[in-house]
Amino acid sequence: MTDLLPVSLLDWLMFSLAALLVLLVSLGLLRRLWRGTPKQPYRQRLLFSPEAASALRLLDSALGRELRVFAAVRLSDLLELNPVLKKAHREQAWHELYGERLDFVLCSPKDLKVRVGVMLVDDSLSKTDGRQRQRLLQHISEAGLPLVHLSPKDWPSPEALRQEILDTISQRPFTQSPTGRGRVEPVIRLSDEALPEDNDEPRFRL
Repeated sequence: MTDLLPVSLLDWLMFSLAALLVLLVSLGLLRRLWRGTPKQPYRQRLLFSPEAASALRLLDSALGRELRVFAAVRLSDLLELNPVLKKAHREQAWHELYGERLDFVLCSPKDLKVRVGVMLVDDSLSKTDGRQRQRLLQHISEAGLPLVHLSPKDWPSPEALRQEILDTISQRPFTQSPTGRGRVEPVIRLSDEALPEDNDEPRFRL
């Protein structure tokens, strides 16, 4: 019996490695047996948080017939990197943009052109994260996408929100005309008359 035991240091090392391998394999098999039958891997999540649901109802009340509301839109679907950026600056800009979303985006119902973005104020952010978010929002505004901020702690009335959105769109920075014929000023035309039920055009046009 003693002849079967390892006698040299190398023999003891090989024996220990083999014993460890057998132990790991045994633990893996036992773990699978303990797990039993696999359970349902997924469960449903809420599409909107309570704050987001309240904001959506408020936006629908303010401009539901004039603008189409989209929720949780990725910034990478709305913005692209400036091609003149240097490589290091492009990487930094993409890092700031990647994974970020706007809580809501309001679009014209006919051509789905983005008119304004809506962000919910998040008081849970740290000072560092808050400064980073503020810098990102500033870049978004400079890119020509106007933003409106909503605080769940102080919801405005639908009328006040509608006016704020219209004022934000009217103050949109001048942009170069696609035809190269100079700048195009945003013009808002409002009508006090109710829209026909089958008319999906917004009351204001840019």
